[in-house]
Amino acid sequence: MRRREISGINIALLDILTGALGAVIILYVAVPKGQEAVQEVANVAVENDKEIESRYEELKAVSEKIAKSLIEEKKEKEAIKAKYKASQEKVASLIKELDKLKNIKVPVKEEADYRGKGLPVDVGFKFKGKRIVFLIDVSGSMVREDRIGQVKAGLKMLITSMPSDYELDVVQFPASRQLNFKPMWGGLRNLESFEKDSVYNFLLKLRARGYTPTREVLTYALQNYKNLSDIVLLTDGAPTLGNSSKEASISQILLDMQRLNKKKKVRINTIGVGSSFVRNRDSKAYVFLKELAKDHGGFFYGF
Repeated sequence: MRRREISGINIALLDILTGALGAVIILYVAVPKGQEAVQEVANVAVENDKEIESRYEELKAVSEKIAKSLIEEKKEKEAIKAKYKASQEKVASLIKELDKLKNIKVPVKEEADYRGKGLPVDVGFKFKGKRIVFLIDVSGSMVREDRIGQVKAGLKMLITSMPSDYELDVVQFPASRQLNFKPMWGGLRNLESFEKDSVYNFLLKLRARGYTPTREVLTYALQNYKNLSDIVLLTDGAPTLGNSSKEASISQILLDMQRLNKKKKVRINTIGVGSSFVRNRDSKAYVFLKELAKDHGGFFYGF
């Protein structure tokens, strides 16, 4: 049998067809994978857009919060300025009231133990002697009408006007939930022996809170200061049982103070604070302070 010869042209055509078929196969395999890559890139772009949008919202929220904080801070500063202005006006009014007191003669109980001209201080008050303890009520109600601010201002002016040979201490009541009172020193100090700024700094730190443990602070003052001449009680309310909301017996406190002060003969002076105190002369606070001062030959005043 004769072999059939394959021409060169037929072989070349076969190579071309084979190459074309390979190209088709390559395109068939590669093209779908290219589409997947494109889709993957698109998905990444979408995720990036979401993340950018999320970060934008976070930054926007933070920005709004900062803006709100700045507005509140501005309002707070304006409120402080307004309160400071009001306090200055009250201080000015208090100065006028104290000037009027210079012309007021305070009657002294006609008893041998309390007779005498007293020692004048240039604010209208007359003390029995030069050894004085100031008892300052810092209960929660003292925040009303800025009563605590008025007391601070008035006491500061009073101490400023005192001669240097006076001896004094300042006691706040209450001091905390556990402490009914807290003295500045716990003993009398001569005005020559320290800077008056130390008293002013003590007054500056006083904050209104708690109740009115008047019995406890009066007892402390009568029992712990040797040769004490005067007590000045500044308060806006009736006594309570310790640092609690329960009312104390006014009549019992008056009797107890008479007993404690029978031999000491300390003059107890009282000052009622607040407009409600002045208006309501039948209140327990008013009656208590008036009777306490009367029992111990002291002056009684309300503002």
